Amino acid sequence: MTRYDCIVVGLGAMGSAAAYQLAKSGARVLGIDKFSPPHAFGSSHGDTRVTRAAIGEGVEYSQLALRSHALWRDIEAQTGAKLFQRNGCLTISGTDAVVMHDVDDFFANIGEAARRYGIPHQTFDTPDAIRARYPQFAVKAGDRAILDEEAGTLFPEACIAAQLELAARAGATLRRDTAVARIDPLAQAVEVVTADGQRYLADKVLIAAGPWLPRFIADELNRHFTVTRQVLHWFEIKTNPERFAPANCPVFIWPVPQSREVHSSLYGFPLDGDPSLGVKVSHEESGGVTDPDNVDRARSPQAEIDRVYRAYIAPFLPDLGPRCLRTETCLYTRVDRSRFIIDADPRDPRIGFVSACSGHGFKHSAAIGEALAQQMTQRRAAYVDLEPFRLKRLAPYLRA
Repeated sequence: MTRYDCIVVGLGAMGSAAAYQLAKSGARVLGIDKFSPPHAFGSSHGDTRVTRAAIGEGVEYSQLALRSHALWRDIEAQTGAKLFQRNGCLTISGTDAVVMHDVDDFFANIGEAARRYGIPHQTFDTPDAIRARYPQFAVKAGDRAILDEEAGTLFPEACIAAQLELAARAGATLRRDTAVARIDPLAQAVEVVTADGQRYLADKVLIAAGPWLPRFIADELNRHFTVTRQVLHWFEIKTNPERFAPANCPVFIWPVPQSREVHSSLYGFPLDGDPSLGVKVSHEESGGVTDPDNVDRARSPQAEIDRVYRAYIAPFLPDLGPRCLRTETCLYTRVDRSRFIIDADPRDPRIGFVSACSGHGFKHSAAIGEALAQQMTQRRAAYVDLEPFRLKRLAPYLRA
């Protein structure tokens, strides 16, 4: 039986980054995924993902984002792939804004992070100032905004593919379309058993299985995780398509005013290709728990698309029309207060896990993968600190 230094279970955002960094360090690495990444069954697809540097969820996240940006550039240079488009992220907030990712001071945290880390940014203190620069946003009295100039768009499928390519180049063994049945700590190793009966041994195992994570960790942790279905929308542009070109439109996050139909933030992207493809713009669902193996991936009913347009699109993005050109379904794995959890499984310190990060993790994944690789190979972390995301630090945020 082949023995590895490290086995990575799940090769999405976090797993592909960790597998690449482990292999790069010289470790003997096996990566296993239930599907063939990049794929459309988890949390890391849909063409684009927001990346920010000044992080509203907490200033401690900015170290992760900034290091990730440097790593994306390095991976681009090695592979020739386009991974990161820097054109800023505009966060708009105003009266009666919904709470973004369970963080009451989200908007203030962005400004604090920008100042602390020297992140270039611009502030817009009045609706008129926002309209003068970005007429595509129908801001109202009391709205203000901050532009994180280091932010932009990541292309998730390309990011995962590039890191897996580099992992394989560095000697990693990758088993795709292979489901893991069990992860068992033994006296002298950790054993990973796949659904087809294959058995693998390793000194350490990292579980990076996204919405499938709760199936593999200690039972007492499962209550902290909730998997929810998210729907991404691409709406038609009916007027002024030039306003959504990357040169004129940053990525945007808008905790819009709460109402009977509005309960979550609006977010979207500049054009990614021809204007006829529409603009990717949506909101974060907070619906019921779903099973990642049985999630409904069918196109949303027209009545639901009409509701999204009426509540989230028409009042705020008047250049977009009601016709939805495309939808995609992805999954969030949430914890209370939208925190990350990165720690060892209570069953055995040789088994580590990284959560799917409550819908805002992709932007940080390159740096987290690097730090996890350093941790698993017992090298000193050179760039980021994962201590803020340990279970012992998260007790005030999590369900009892």
